[in-house]
Amino acid sequence: MTQHSSARIEPYDRARHGDGPWRVVAAVFEEFGFPFVAFDYDADLREPERWYPPERGGLAVALDDTGMVVGCVALEGTPGATFELHRLYVLARARRQGLGEALVRWALGRARELGAKSVLAFSDIAFVDAHRLYERLGFRRFRFRYAPDPWQSREWGFRLDVEAYSQAASPTAIACDAESRCSLLNTSTRNTS
Repeated sequence: MTQHSSARIEPYDRARHGDGPWRVVAAVFEEFGFPFVAFDYDADLREPERWYPPERGGLAVALDDTGMVVGCVALEGTPGATFELHRLYVLARARRQGLGEALVRWALGRARELGAKSVLAFSDIAFVDAHRLYERLGFRRFRFRYAPDPWQSREWGFRLDVEAYSQAASPTAIACDAESRCSLLNTSTRNTS
């Protein structure tokens, strides 16, 4: 049984969250043995407000009960068209608490607000748990690709029709306020596997 308590999701703000997303992604890359190139492929994390401005999607962070950034997700696209999820990462110590799902649902809510028709997500083949999460939320695997990174990572592509998601979305244990700050509600889930 997993208890969700005071974890929360909120839009990135440099004054409050600093280099939290950079640290999360660097830690996950190290965990999986991936190179982290702060001044090249991973430069978006040095200036996330420039790469992921709110009017084109935005960046959100997951905070633990001490206010530390333990996860992140970015959304990028053109209002009324296709958006893409980027940078969905959660620190190992914060996994299996629903934060990945809360981050994706935050991004899908933003995509819906911005009139997205569909949302794409590309995920390294090593991130099997993320693939399961995407599929559970209604994404469909649609292609394989070599990523546009210097080492050509192998990735699966996932696509979600936003209108179908909006109609089929199940109630969630996430509550958001007018500023798009979200909290996991106090719920229990039973793992039956």
